[in-house]
Amino acid sequence: MKIRIPFAVVLTALFVWSCDDPISYDNSSFTYNPFSFTEDTLNNVTAIEAGIGELEWGSHFRAWVGETQYYKSGFTVEFVFSDTSLNLSEVDSIQFQVNHVVTYPENGTDTLASNYSMFGFYETMDQAIDIENSAYGNILGSDSMNIGGGNNSWKFTLPSDLIAENDTIVSLGIFPHEADYFSSFYGGGSVSRPELNFFFHEPDTAGNDSATVRHFQSDTLFLHLAEKSGAFDRVQFEYISQLKSDSLLVTLDLQGFAVAGDTLQHIVSASLLPAIDDLASSLYTADSVFRFSMLVEDPGSGLSSPIEYGGDGYNSNQINNIIQSAIDDDKNEIELMIHPTAAGYDPGFIAISKDVSASALYVKSSLAVRP
Repeated sequence: MKIRIPFAVVLTALFVWSCDDPISYDNSSFTYNPFSFTEDTLNNVTAIEAGIGELEWGSHFRAWVGETQYYKSGFTVEFVFSDTSLNLSEVDSIQFQVNHVVTYPENGTDTLASNYSMFGFYETMDQAIDIENSAYGNILGSDSMNIGGGNNSWKFTLPSDLIAENDTIVSLGIFPHEADYFSSFYGGGSVSRPELNFFFHEPDTAGNDSATVRHFQSDTLFLHLAEKSGAFDRVQFEYISQLKSDSLLVTLDLQGFAVAGDTLQHIVSASLLPAIDDLASSLYTADSVFRFSMLVEDPGSGLSSPIEYGGDGYNSNQINNIIQSAIDDDKNEIELMIHPTAAGYDPGFIAISKDVSASALYVKSSLAVRP
């Protein structure tokens, strides 16, 4: 069986930390030995460290409302009235409009009912929000919403005395009114972010009622997110969530790739295999979210590669460029950062065992020598 070796094999001198000019290599500089071709699963992960941080939700494309066994969240928005031509004394009604994207049930395989009374609308100006204890501000009401049809635009009429004539800022919030679901809305980074509509009614030239409306989109958005107590087993697992700025720093031992003289290790392909526990993870079905997208980065070289994990394993996983660059630089170890690339777009997460011996690097490699 003839084994073909891919193009662009040797990156030897691209990232050499030296004062000397790098040596220029190309494919014709080396002879590849197909008889040295190996496939190995290397248990060379020596450390896994976790980093947890909040996303900057103010300019994020989505916001979240809901309560499941894992998370509880809602969001507040702020409107600034810098337009002095808005005459509130002539306003007939004010509507608060939000745009729903999709709702995920507690169990990703469940079928959603058409209507849920699960969203509470609140006035949150100068209020201390305590998401864990359900302290959200002054409730304005709740409503039954059709969440079964995907994208929806919902409007809630605000009390007439909520905004006074000289007010320049108003803060409103949406928080969970029922449990066992998670819903996403268009957030601060979207053109469809929450808005206020001020309606003015006056007769037209024929004496019939005519309505005009002034639109004010939200200036800022803040997500209030809390993990449910005891929901995550942080004794056995580290987690990468799409609702936080989670990351893992994985250290790999590269000493096994050391070769002597003019011989170079040529990495045909390489897959990083963190020990993901499907039962401890939360991934949704093909009806919603079925791929968890991550990025593997080498902070030292700046190289990165995307990988995707689904319920049936990896959809894509290839980091050979990162490993090749590291061994070409004669590194004995490398630290790789893994973080989600679709942060905030679904409430799923993956659980990775803290047992470093359970994670691995799967490598196909050959040897290259200068003739």
